[in-house]
Amino acid sequence: MLLLLATGAVVIFYLLIALNPTSALNPFPPRPTSPPTPFPLLTEGQERGGSGGEAAGGWVRPTPTPLHPATLTPTPEPVFPFTATVETGPVSRTLDCRAMLIGAVLDREGHGLEGYPVHIWTTEHGTRNTDDRVLFSDPSGRWQAVLPAGAHGLWYVQLHAPDARQFYPPLSAIIAVAFPDACSQAVVLFREQSQ
Repeated sequence: MLLLLATGAVVIFYLLIALNPTSALNPFPPRPTSPPTPFPLLTEGQERGGSGGEAAGGWVRPTPTPLHPATLTPTPEPVFPFTATVETGPVSRTLDCRAMLIGAVLDREGHGLEGYPVHIWTTEHGTRNTDDRVLFSDPSGRWQAVLPAGAHGLWYVQLHAPDARQFYPPLSAIIAVAFPDACSQAVVLFREQSQ
């Protein structure tokens, strides 16, 4: 019976504290908070008094100042060991007039590098998903891709490192190549940067 009465008293005690947390029953009352007032409050009579922006009592209304956002620090772009140059133009006259991507992988002295993977892909609608391919540079460093019939729009090219484990880390930034029509070609030269 005593345990039942004590439990009821504890429940009522907690209920009183929950309903009024600032009461004297609460051993840990919350801190009193008041909303910050950045400027003194003016009564209606004070707002009308004064001249030239001054209110009665010598209080001057603050003039708003423009906000200046913090300067953003740009994230540095990754530095790749190869740079790329792109030249586009009309494809040489052929019967089927298909767009072409051709290029070369060159070292610092301009010699071709063999066996470098070149990744080519597009995100254009209406193009087959099989247009994501990897080519390898030949002994003279050259590579070539004939694009599907009617291919145009944006295509992307990126050079990767040869790797026996087939991990192929990127050696260049992703290069966007725009084909205005299906009878265009682009030459992409990847050149190793000097240290």
